[in-house]
Amino acid sequence: MHRSLARGLMAAIAVGLGCPTLATATCPAELGTAIERHLQQPQWQSGQWGIAVQELGTGVVLYSHQADKLFLVASNVKLTTTAAALAYWGANHRLETVISATGRSPQLERLRVQGGFDPSLSDQDLQQIARTLARQGVQRIQTLEIAGAQDPWLEPTWALEDLRMGDTAAVTRLSVNQNALEVDALPQQLGQPLTLVWRQPTAARSWQLVNQTRTVATSEPEFLEAEVGDRQITIRGQLHVGSAAGDIRVPLPQPAPYIQGQIEQALQAAGITVEGTTLIEATDHLPEVLLRHGSPPIGELIVPINQDSDNFYAEMLYVALEQARSGYRQQYLDQQGLGTVVLVDGSGLSRQNWLTPRALTTLLQGVYRRPDYPLWWRSLPLAATSGTLRNRFQGTAAQGRVWAKTGTLRGVVALAGYAAPPHHPPLAFSIVLNQAGTPTPQLRNGLDAIVLELIKLANCAPQ
Repeated sequence: MHRSLARGLMAAIAVGLGCPTLATATCPAELGTAIERHLQQPQWQSGQWGIAVQELGTGVVLYSHQADKLFLVASNVKLTTTAAALAYWGANHRLETVISATGRSPQLERLRVQGGFDPSLSDQDLQQIARTLARQGVQRIQTLEIAGAQDPWLEPTWALEDLRMGDTAAVTRLSVNQNALEVDALPQQLGQPLTLVWRQPTAARSWQLVNQTRTVATSEPEFLEAEVGDRQITIRGQLHVGSAAGDIRVPLPQPAPYIQGQIEQALQAAGITVEGTTLIEATDHLPEVLLRHGSPPIGELIVPINQDSDNFYAEMLYVALEQARSGYRQQYLDQQGLGTVVLVDGSGLSRQNWLTPRALTTLLQGVYRRPDYPLWWRSLPLAATSGTLRNRFQGTAAQGRVWAKTGTLRGVVALAGYAAPPHHPPLAFSIVLNQAGTPTPQLRNGLDAIVLELIKLANCAPQ
């Protein structure tokens, strides 16, 4: 039933958005020739393409090029993480932060805040928890125990430049605000430094901002990066005159003191006095459970991972899955018949992740057969509309007809998902290009041209 519903939606969306007519359509037998015209262009001769295109549901192979070769696929790795999480927990499971205690209100001997890998836990959530405790009559805590913030994990194969650009932060069982500080950078007059404004004003009490930025002409490139030192954060970069404010995420390599401070502030604001605080790594809770704060359900947590390619959410979900059942993601992928895969993280930031295009289309076909497929499908970026595809395929025949996960590293672009040609049954596809030394926009344009060939597909009548 869900497959019929999904197909109906895919066929109905984007009617009239520059769809190819039958006169300009490509027959399945002609698809290979059309794609290979792109692959043979001089600018791609130093690169490696991997392509797998199948009819969705039937699995009929429509085109294959190095589909069984291992490639760097960047954030396409997130598809394996979110699919495995959905399969293991189901869409309605929530990751819990448990608040437990010894003693009786109004004075508790110990209060333990026990993390459960919730990537969404924020200051607002802490304030809600503190207000609930106050309503329960808690006024004083002799010892506040923060469990799960002291042992941060960073994948050792991640590139230093990715960490400095704020692409992810250290994973901890208990995190707050994604274990990162956020700074808005606002352009000023030409040649002037950007104005830097804390998103979390209390961070100014503990951190000094060193501003090494400037406002530049539109002919110059834009970039922003942060480097964390000893109580000092250096912001470097430049934005165009008149451009929108830039958002800088500053990952904290040792987030425990920050997490402690945010929890203490929330309790204090609720009128609860904390006499002392200790950081522990216990994974159990105290005898009296006062409340359980649940994350959004897994079906919602996968949305920022697939839509916006949120690395921190992906890594937290992956580590939570490993803690729940070690090796489960690999077991799930083996059961789906993906063949050889090499995965070391949950987000795809590492350059030691390797997948084949056929593995990705096999995964996409497998999820398509599951009852939760509509939820998964809606979590993917939609061409020219949402997520990391919102600015791609604008005004083309692919607009509103491609739902796919993007992947980008230096010298790597990838796209894997579903396409709905107007005159052909829906497709599952994976396209990846590994070509070092070529600017990402050029790589992406080459990949997108092949996607447009897929949209031209039509079931041609026999001659």
